[in-house]
Amino acid sequence: MNRASLFNVLVAISLLLFIPLATAIESTVEESEFSLTDEQVEPTAIEYLQLMQQAYRSKNFELLYLSSLQQQIEPMQLIHGVVDGQEVSYFRYLNGAIRESLQFAGEISYFEQGSPAYTLKSRHNRHVFANIANFDYQAGLDNYDYIILGKGRIAGKPSIAIRMISKDEYRYSYVIWCDLHSFLPLRLDTINHSNVVLEQFMVVSVNVSDTINPWLVKLTETKRPQAVHIRQQNTDKSSPWKTNWLPSGFSEVKNDQHKLAMNENDPVSYILLDDGLVNVSIYISPKKLPLDEKQKIVRHGATLLYTEQRGNTEINVVGEIPVVTAQRLVKSVVLDQNDDN
Repeated sequence: MNRASLFNVLVAISLLLFIPLATAIESTVEESEFSLTDEQVEPTAIEYLQLMQQAYRSKNFELLYLSSLQQQIEPMQLIHGVVDGQEVSYFRYLNGAIRESLQFAGEISYFEQGSPAYTLKSRHNRHVFANIANFDYQAGLDNYDYIILGKGRIAGKPSIAIRMISKDEYRYSYVIWCDLHSFLPLRLDTINHSNVVLEQFMVVSVNVSDTINPWLVKLTETKRPQAVHIRQQNTDKSSPWKTNWLPSGFSEVKNDQHKLAMNENDPVSYILLDDGLVNVSIYISPKKLPLDEKQKIVRHGATLLYTEQRGNTEINVVGEIPVVTAQRLVKSVVLDQNDDN
């Protein structure tokens, strides 16, 4: 399996998806468009972010947006609403083969042209802006500074730009644009320490309604594809490996051994890390083939696949993190001396 294919497989398994920043903030918009009354106080940066995540979870809306990744632009659509207190989201790609999904009541149903539809159990919202809409911004103050950059327009809407600046070199920074009327997120830039935009999601059309889309309600009442129960092997056996260092804010949420489709003979140790905004997967397996130095790093937008071989062991790190973070994580992977397996 070549490195590009390995990258795609690992990203899929771990379940993770340009306009220059200098020109993003428009100064030509009339200031009166954003004026507050005497009784109103301008929210702080963190208050804007909290208003944004509340709006994303509770409002009925439709977004048409573009994903800009390595000079490739992908148009997509998201329809969101709340039914009986539960969020429901319909997502689809607008170009090429039909690819759609419906998330509701702890399940995600996938529909793809040429393949049988199926459903997976999952309560984690995997659609656009979901991570920033569910992040604990108060706890995030330990690792980020939040500042207001300015006001402009996105998708014809008066908007405000807020930058999340990483306090260390082990995570990316972000710029989040919020609609000043609905507070919905309209744009998200992922930025490295050289101030380069690695990945961007930008809304081009937004529609907010007081009532949920009737078609979306009908989808929740329609029988969905049968849930797929993924057979997991040896997942009751913990991994003999551990990490002795984690970036600030990250915690280990999973550590086990199981077999992958690409490596059916030997169990692979799997460690999953999460900080509430991004997750990082670490795979430790027996070395199969020698690794060329140029093959150690594969990037796809903000997502990195970093591979290092140590003796007869190969360690793969996948996540939306800088190279320096992956390198330090690999060095921190050691055999657990207390492991009884």
